[in-house]
Amino acid sequence: MRITGLTAYRGALRYAGTAYAFAGGRSYQQFTSTVVVLTTDEGLTGYGEVCPCGPSYMPAFSGGLPACLEELAPHVIGEDPRHTSRLHRKMDRALNGHAYAKAAIDIACWDLLGKAAGLPVHVLLGGLLTETMPLHRIVPLASPEAMASALATHRKAGFRHFQIKLGHDVDDDIAMMRSLATSWQPGEVWVGDINGAWRRDQVARFSRSLEHLDLILEQPCASYEECLSFRQRAHHPIKLDECLNSVADVQRALQDDAMDAMSLKVSKFGGLTPSRLIRDLCAAAGIPMTIEDAWGSGIATAAYAQLAASTPTPYLLNTTDLHHFNTTQLAAGAPQVIDGTMRVGERPGLGITPDIDQLVGPILQF
Repeated sequence: MRITGLTAYRGALRYAGTAYAFAGGRSYQQFTSTVVVLTTDEGLTGYGEVCPCGPSYMPAFSGGLPACLEELAPHVIGEDPRHTSRLHRKMDRALNGHAYAKAAIDIACWDLLGKAAGLPVHVLLGGLLTETMPLHRIVPLASPEAMASALATHRKAGFRHFQIKLGHDVDDDIAMMRSLATSWQPGEVWVGDINGAWRRDQVARFSRSLEHLDLILEQPCASYEECLSFRQRAHHPIKLDECLNSVADVQRALQDDAMDAMSLKVSKFGGLTPSRLIRDLCAAAGIPMTIEDAWGSGIATAAYAQLAASTPTPYLLNTTDLHHFNTTQLAAGAPQVIDGTMRVGERPGLGITPDIDQLVGPILQF
């Protein structure tokens, strides 16, 4: 099998809530998704999707994706998409960095691999190890009253894992968390996500003030070094996200004992090929993971859900259903969501079919 064509489309994903807000004054209502379509000489088609969470969240910019894909396309045309590691190495030689652009191609290759084998991708990533995956729901940064209302709504819908965005004044966030904690229920998992907004002294004060609360603190400071320094005196488990951007970063964090958990966003690391390696490294080290992506529709959800489903249950902290965060669906066949959990299907590949009518383009055709 050989890749004969690469086509890219764009789709607008509007957030289903009022605004997706987090620390640092960042707030978004709409995101731009890029969908890559790979065609082959055997008539199979593979799909991949990357949707950065705005231009200021991680090193990924939706406006730069077409230029990166145009650079990569000549190097993947003619390649066998089933040889995912070989193709990823070729992309790395052709373009330094820009893992998010490579992710769109890599995910489409895994879709093709699954379709060629007649198997869902999770089987090829290790087999179905977590049949029912717990989902977390995000409580965006807002007024304490609005955040309490969002938390109650998610709980009523069956969710038991919550990512609570922090980033007000530290004293205000301490008061807010104390108020929210009065509704805490046994079996719930709470993550306070700071998105790197605080200094070490600020997060130390927050953690000390709430040491009685069963809470995971995610990305408390901007840099890896600050997070590592804080971890030595933290009163809560530490989960890392934004400061980990490569396999080498994760290896360093494991060696330094810098984290108790991590967020594994598939597009940030370059797709399923490197993410599978990170998943296995963390599982071997006993580090639980939230396996997800920055944003996206049903295509992105299907991709990371395949990785999450093939993760040993003790090391899957949770995942999420990004396609339900949007008012628009760009694909059919996304994983099924029931009572705060998600299951993957048994269709070959990613199991999804894009709705081309919802997409703009082609914006690139090679």
